[in-house]
Amino acid sequence: MDKEGIDASLGLKFSLELFKRYRQNGMLHADLPHAPGVRGRCKGFLHLANGEVVSAYVEDKQGQRYPSDKETLCRLDREKGPFEWTLVHQPTASEPRPLTRRSQPLSFDPLAPFLQCPSVPRIISALSWERLSTQPPQQREALYTLLTTINGERTIENIKDLMPFSRELIDDLLRMLLELEVIVIATEQTGGP
Repeated sequence: MDKEGIDASLGLKFSLELFKRYRQNGMLHADLPHAPGVRGRCKGFLHLANGEVVSAYVEDKQGQRYPSDKETLCRLDREKGPFEWTLVHQPTASEPRPLTRRSQPLSFDPLAPFLQCPSVPRIISALSWERLSTQPPQQREALYTLLTTINGERTIENIKDLMPFSRELIDDLLRMLLELEVIVIATEQTGGP
């Protein structure tokens, strides 16, 4: 084991059981020859918090992310691998860090401009789940569910129709993701396909 990462190439399912037992935090990643719904070679990512998978996705060569889940990646690893999974360890912070990088005036609503017309959120960076360690599990689960619906094509309204949460909660979660610079939101000029 080196400082850059922990080798998890004995099989993803087995490795995840070990990481769960030892409550590991970090990002597990591997190069994949293909994945369901993705053309060509890609990378698989699983984010762990205290050994639990809190998000999973696949990224193509162009950097486009596709939601995935632990079971799909484990099945792919079992049937076509094992792949060279590496855990980049992220120790738990000794003290909670604030959720936002910068403070905004209370009157500023970063989501307001995007609620007036069809707007599409896109994921631009991974969410640092350790920054949310002080948040209630329900909020972390809601954020994870929201992130799995953001595919760069669905509008905010489409996402609200898909999710089992109140529209106000979804707005609050989108604001949080904007402030954390995990997503960007673009307005649709043509109103969509």
